[in-house]
Amino acid sequence: MKRTKLIRLTSSFTLLGILSLSTVACSNKSENDTSSKSSTQSSSSTKSKTEKAVNKTKAKVKTSQINISQTKALNIFDKDYNDKKIKDIDLKVENGNYVYEIEGFDSTKEYTMTIDANSGKIINKHSETLDLDEHLKQGLNFDKVISRDEASKLAEKHVKNSTSTEWKLEQDNNNAYWEVKVDDGHQKTEVKIDAQNKKIIDTEHDDD
Repeated sequence: MKRTKLIRLTSSFTLLGILSLSTVACSNKSENDTSSKSSTQSSSSTKSKTEKAVNKTKAKVKTSQINISQTKALNIFDKDYNDKKIKDIDLKVENGNYVYEIEGFDSTKEYTMTIDANSGKIINKHSETLDLDEHLKQGLNFDKVISRDEASKLAEKHVKNSTSTEWKLEQDNNNAYWEVKVDDGHQKTEVKIDAQNKKIIDTEHDDD
């Protein structure tokens, strides 16, 4: 009888020991899983911040390639197409390099010229017959619109921690607008600004 009780007591201790070890093992596994998850999230966050910083740096490096000012680009256009009204001027990346694309017009024709923004070299130019309604439009008045630099500041203020990468000054119903593309390292955004009263008209995010 005593022997039976001893066996039962020993078995109980053994079972308690196994349960205790299992509890400790589960607890350690849970702590390790939590630690691993936290470490993974931290690593992912650091990687995201690094990629964002790299993308912003690349955007700034690209803009440093712009050696030709807007005024000089317009002068180059005017040498070939003298006294033409300016419809719009676009400073953008084309084939990896910044170029100015300028469109002008007179009473009969529309003129387009693409200029390398680094060297000032004319890449291409052409003219075509003006659409019937185009001759009623006014040309851009550069004395009455904000500069590209000011448009950039407004766009970068609107989209926090961003860098301006492309610009277009154009007209719609004889009202002038800046369209500024900015990059915050994570997403590209186009900000449309009234070129006279400086108001933000529209914001469009690039989902690509």
